[in-house]
Amino acid sequence: MTLSDIFLTVARRVDGALLVGQVIGDELGNLPAGRLHVLGVGKVAFPMFDGLLDAVGSERIPGGLLIAPATRFPADARLPNGVVGLAADHPDPSNRSVMAGHATCDWLARLTPSDRLVVLLSGGASAAMALPADGLSLEDKCETSRAVMRAGASIAELNCVRKHLSAIKGGQLAIRTPVPTFVLALSDVLGNDQSVIGGGPFSSDRTTFAEALAIVERLSPSAPAPALEHLRRGAAGAFADTPKPGDSRLRHVAFRLVAGPERVLDEARKAVVGAGLAAEVVWPGTERPVGELAHEFGQRARREAMEPTCRRVLIGNGEPSIVVRGRGRGGRATHLALAVAREIAGLSEVSFLAAGTDDRDGTTDASGAVVDGRTWAQAERAGLDPAGALDRFDSEGPLDALGCLVRGPGTSNLLDLHLLGVGV
Repeated sequence: MTLSDIFLTVARRVDGALLVGQVIGDELGNLPAGRLHVLGVGKVAFPMFDGLLDAVGSERIPGGLLIAPATRFPADARLPNGVVGLAADHPDPSNRSVMAGHATCDWLARLTPSDRLVVLLSGGASAAMALPADGLSLEDKCETSRAVMRAGASIAELNCVRKHLSAIKGGQLAIRTPVPTFVLALSDVLGNDQSVIGGGPFSSDRTTFAEALAIVERLSPSAPAPALEHLRRGAAGAFADTPKPGDSRLRHVAFRLVAGPERVLDEARKAVVGAGLAAEVVWPGTERPVGELAHEFGQRARREAMEPTCRRVLIGNGEPSIVVRGRGRGGRATHLALAVAREIAGLSEVSFLAAGTDDRDGTTDASGAVVDGRTWAQAERAGLDPAGALDRFDSEGPLDALGCLVRGPGTSNLLDLHLLGVGV
């Protein structure tokens, strides 16, 4: 079994429809009784809905709204009567995303006290369903977020700012409807903090306007004036902050994590062992810079190659950080794979895979790539300039030309899988 085979096995086992079906099969009694109105948002909205539909039947679903990035919108989607699909955008929200935000609010407003709501939430929801706070434009919100991100904001700081420039993130969507609500979430967040998944539209938020204002004033004091003014007014108490833990307005919401990134590690270990190979989880939940991580993979590969033991696969996962300084085609997984190819050049028994459990790595149409000790030299002999490709953040080109790209089913979104194989 190759590393690509292991990845595809894992990708099939974390299929959104399969995971939702398993959870509902185990906890059907925890769903709200009666007919279920369904809101699905994110990259895995349609597969998750398929799992729900198979588990409860169409007769229990009188209506619904499914919002997904256009790249994850099935061309042949066949939805039950009363269920509407909307295509939006990711990773950057667009006017379509704002329209989806308005449509969601209007749809929730039509629910009655006797209705029951099931929310299917997955990564990408934050961009696919966007609604700036009153008085802000989408550009005000996006430019402020981009500015603090470019200035080195942490993920937590960025999420704090985004929530306080939004009309729906940080639990604000939940308080628009009092109907009993059951949230099923696929997490692309290390640690599975429900307030971060998809922007936490149905979860309480511990952060404040004052914190968001301090972040923007420190990292981007020249952010758009309307955004700064909104944060200042919020910090001064001109309008309510996001709902906090214990807020009675969230008592109608129950939250169930379907799966998170750690599920990928577990399924990878099972797949490796099932193939008769030794397995070891070495790099769980990494967020380290891609270049630093590639160097560590290379060092470990050289040590492993010197030890004539059994065929084995070392396993990792996470969301390595990368600061892009070019306009090439690629993503964090393909960039990492090409960088590791340089580190393991000449190690004939070593191979490496980096691939996301969704189907789009950055600007590519692939999940990631698999390389080995020959890849770097092959790229150089073919005149593909792999070093220049890394400098330009254009990893897709040489990897595609060498047949190294890996494509998964694209039915989940639980971050990236990393496999370092020795003798595989």
